Parts: sequence; C-alpha cells; structure tokens
Amino acid sequence: MIRSLLLYYLNIKPTHGYEIQRFLQISGSDSWAKIQSGSIYYALAKLEKEGFIKVLREERTGARVRKIYDITNSGKEELQRGLLEELQRPIVPSGSDKFLLQSFLNQVPESLMAQNLQRHIDELQKEKEYWEWWKAAKVDSNSLKAEQLAFDMTISSLAYQILWHEELLANIDIYRLAGENTQKLIQTIDFSDIPDTPKQETVPMDIAEIQRLRNEILTNPASAVENLDKLITRLHNKTP
Repeated sequence: MIRSLLLYYLNIKPTHGYEIQRFLQISGSDSWAKIQSGSIYYALAKLEKEGFIKVLREERTGARVRKIYDITNSGKEELQRGLLEELQRPIVPSGSDKFLLQSFLNQVPESLMAQNLQRHIDELQKEKEYWEWWKAAKVDSNSLKAEQLAFDMTISSLAYQILWHEELLANIDIYRLAGENTQKLIQTIDFSDIPDTPKQETVPMDIAEIQRLRNEILTNPASAVENLDKLITRLHNKTP
C-alpha cells in the first residue's frame, strides 16, 4: 500500500518524503497502514529507480538536503494499477491499510472503479457461500464449540467485507467527492511545516481537532469549504 500512497500524493503535487510522512502521521494513515518513516524513503528510492517518479530538484536548508519528487506518466498508470490491485485484497479484522482506499477513489475512472468493486463483491459473495456450505456440511450438534466459532468468524468477516465494498459502490460519487476534498487539502497545506508532537498516551487536543475537522470534510462534502478553511487556519496557527 505504501507505493500507492506515495504515488497518490505525488500525483497531487511534487514534494519531498518528509511532507508525505507528516501528512500520514497527522491524518492517522500511518497507524492504519503500519508505515515506518524509513520505509517511505526506501519506497521513494525504489519508485525512482523503476521510473515511476523523478527528482525535480534538491532543496538545501542548512546541512539538510531534501529531494523534491514528481510523478511520471508511467507512475500515473502505476498508481491506477496499484489502487485496483489493492481493492482486490482481503480486509483483515483491524488495522487494514485497505480502509484508506475510500479517500483515493477519485484517482481511478469511475466506471473502472465500479467494475472492480462489483467484481470483488461477487468474489467475496462466492467465498462466503462456500464457507456457509462447508459449515453446514461439517458442523453439527457434536462439533466442538471452537470449530463452530471459527466458521462463524470467517463468515461474519466476509459478510462485513461485502457490506464495506457495497457501501463504496452504492455511494461512489460521495466517496469520490471526499477524495477530491482530501486532494484540495494536500494541495493547500505543506504538512512538513506542521511541528511534530511527542507521542503521548492520549491524542493531543490540537491533533484531535485537526482529525475532527478532516473527518467532517470527508463525511460532509457540503461543508467542505468551511471546514477546510478552519483546518487551514488551525494548521497555520501551529506553524512556528
């Protein structure tokens, strides 16, 4: 998923790895996708070597040098391919980086995204029907409770996966609009200018407020402009 995340960001604007790292931290995406800062720079170097991104220039601040990357035409194609590939992967019970895809649906043509969603729903439905058949054939009153629970958990997980994908498909216009609002947010703000906050047991109030406003932007597109202005003001106030 990290490759798609990097290509997604660079498809919006050229930038350096640190800004992408700060965006992932502030948005909470690094927690979902279990992304370490070192893996970001490793993936950037690999994408450059493969020709999907290129270095536009280097910026020096004191002893620090940052490479400014931009996506190439082949990188744009790789982004669409990667997002559609991620869509076909199963969702794990928690912490799945696939949950981030709902913010990226506008990066792939709507008809192509809808086709892939429907195909994956059909595949999940067939898998669920298989496990339901297997449970009916194998589990009876003499079966161990743990065996029955194993079937129930598997079937329940598939049922929720189907519901999640059906929600995206049924309201694809809303999610694509939410993706456009996220894109505007990235275009407007340099997340690397936002100071880092030491990790604490609870989320600091300023980060919590930023997260709340971001969620309102994604879930209520009608008020996106108003909330985007609030978020920009809040972030600029946190900049030294």
